[in-house]
Amino acid sequence: MLNCIIVEDERPSADILSGMLKEQFGEELKIVACCETVDIALEKIESLTPELIFLDVQIGNQTGFDLLRQIDYKSKQIIFTTAYEKYAIQAFKFSATDYLLKPVSAADLRRAVSKALKEKFETDSYKKIETLLKNIYHKDRQKICIPDLSGFNIVEISDIIRCESNINYTTIYVRASNPITVAKSLKEFEKMLGDFNFFRVHNSHLINMSYVKSYNRSKGGFVQLTNGEEVEVSVRRKEDFIRRIMQV
Repeated sequence: MLNCIIVEDERPSADILSGMLKEQFGEELKIVACCETVDIALEKIESLTPELIFLDVQIGNQTGFDLLRQIDYKSKQIIFTTAYEKYAIQAFKFSATDYLLKPVSAADLRRAVSKALKEKFETDSYKKIETLLKNIYHKDRQKICIPDLSGFNIVEISDIIRCESNINYTTIYVRASNPITVAKSLKEFEKMLGDFNFFRVHNSHLINMSYVKSYNRSKGGFVQLTNGEEVEVSVRRKEDFIRRIMQV
């Protein structure tokens, strides 16, 4: 049985989450504390050594990230709880870290806890938290956690040259590294990387505009990247691409 604590400054939210956990995971989890402040959480984490922490993003005038920077999280599983906030959600997705949107649904809770119970045996899962904290506090050097069959890869977004779709799989081409194939759609990467100078030039291709070397209107239109690769630009995306490239 895993000891867990809930860090949540709104008592009703903490009570609801506690009740859901007892109902769904009463034989697998033991809630040893509910904490309303970062200081109380620090004290309870030190004295009770929980293996699983449900961590609210906003805790009074502090954040869950402030708490993480003060504890040894390498032997713990962290599940964040948050109301919708675009940048925080983006950071979670980049790091492949689990989060629950309030109000928490039973299905999302089951998924997150089941994953945490499984990952407690993975010795390097803490690297996801490291990636998350780097992205939160070093916004000029964003990193993304890309899972593969053997684990996951952490790469800087600025090093991603392009992404190529193959049905429900996507291959990520990274500067000075081997391609990484992941079981996620290109649409998912388009949503994550759209704010970082990436543009979908074709149903099968998402490119980092920073690596565009030239554009050729012949052959129906294709772009040459700085690594020498040529990527087709679809007819229906051509005008938007030209407008976009003129802004770079």
